[in-house]
This record gives sequence, C-alpha cells and structure tokens, in this order.
Amino acid sequence: MRYRLRFLLQEFDLDRDTVIVGRDTTCSVTIDDPMMSRQHVRIDLSGAEPMLEDLHSRNGTVLNGRPLIGQVKLQDGDRIRMGTQELVFLALGRETTVQRTTGALRFCPGCAIPFPSSSPSCPHCGAVSTEQGVTTAVRDVAASGWTFHLLSQVVERAIDQNRLADAERMMARGVAELEEQLEEGVEVEPSRVLRVAECAARLGCALRTARWLDVSSRLYDRVFEPPSTEILALVDQLPNDPHLSDAIATLRRAAGGSTEHPSRRAV
Repeated sequence: MRYRLRFLLQEFDLDRDTVIVGRDTTCSVTIDDPMMSRQHVRIDLSGAEPMLEDLHSRNGTVLNGRPLIGQVKLQDGDRIRMGTQELVFLALGRETTVQRTTGALRFCPGCAIPFPSSSPSCPHCGAVSTEQGVTTAVRDVAASGWTFHLLSQVVERAIDQNRLADAERMMARGVAELEEQLEEGVEVEPSRVLRVAECAARLGCALRTARWLDVSSRLYDRVFEPPSTEILALVDQLPNDPHLSDAIATLRRAAGGSTEHPSRRAV
C-alpha cells in the first residue's frame, strides 16, 4: 500500500517509516498554524498497519471527531484534526504515482488558509506576503482569519490550565492583529470583537493586571456592548488593589455599563 495525507487541495506522499507533522520546518509535513505544536503527531508506517500518535502536543489531536489517546491504527479516509487544520489519511494502491514526499505550507495572514510556501501569493485570496505583512489590498478578508479563532479556542483553554504566559503571548498577537484591522477600517463582525474583549477580560482577571482589563474596555466600547454578567462576576473576585481600581472602573463603564456593581465593595 501507498499512503498519503490530503490537506486542502494538496496531497503528500508518505514514503518514510516515520512521518512527523507539525510547525517545525524539519517535519516531513510542515504546517505553519500557530495552534499546532512544533512536532504535533507521528505517523508510524514501519509495521503492518499505519499508526498515529500525538506527540504530547499542547492542544491535542482529534481523530474522526474523538480525542486521540495513545497509538491508534489509521484507516483510509480517517480525518486528523490538529490546531485549526484537518488532514485526511489515504491508503492507496501501489500503482499510484508519487507526487512529493515532503511539504511545507505557509499560513496566510489574509484568509487564514495555509498554502504552499513556494507560492508567492495565497491562491485562495490573493494575499502577497511582504516584510510588513500581508498587502493592504486583501486586508478586508483578514477579519475572518486565525486571530479570532485562535483566541476563542486557545486562550481560554490556556487560562483554564493556568498556562498564563502562553495565554498572554497568544492574546498579545491576536489583539495586535485585531486592533490593526480596526484602525485600517476593516469591517469586523461585532461578535468577533466581543469574543476577543471577553478573552482579554478573563486574562486580566487571571493575571490580576490592568493591562488586559484596559484592552477589554476598549474593545467593548468598539462594539457598543457592556461586559457580560459573567465577566463582571470575575471582576468582583479581584482584590481591592489600587493598581486595578481605575481599570476595573473603566471596564464597568465600558459601552455604557454601570460603574458600580451591587456585589462589590468600593475600591
């Protein structure tokens, strides 16, 4: 049998005993998705049956809709989800012609869809990567990109796992991208901005820092929405720290919200 991985419009032949998929350029198949680990999964083709194993990745692997635990046998048509990407494992006849044995994909900052790193521009949205980032001609499609999906799926999970340094790093990158789009006049769905505002507020409460509470306030004001009762409940649990008092008051006033909360003492 000959094996392949199908990813979007590409298929990669797997003719090695061990195939590593991840973000690192040394992997057999490289996918530049920030939600993937440098070495995310291993496909073992040395035995009688192809086997898939997660390499202790931060965000895990899902096989056919179920979390991957231990080594699992792969079958033709199995769907492997890593980060925001989904690959399909194919078992083909020996007569199939080899196309390529390794591949590298670049994550498009415009439409958030990976494409071959050898291509000068994204074939999906036309984005051209420059030293300054993606060209402004395609910035209008960036609002549906990885930033918001990343924040909603990764930052909150990192906070729950007390990986606050990771959460802050991801949040900084995501908020920078979002605020750049807003400043450029890119139309972003209010629900996406609101989601980022909630993540920033959660991070600010977890770290007990005014920085992310202030970021959250700005984003709530952008979409003219006040913080949810769930966010305000988290704020209520913060200590009466003078370094937080101004940020808390600003957050409560965001988008016309109340300065005071009945369950919180004055700070």
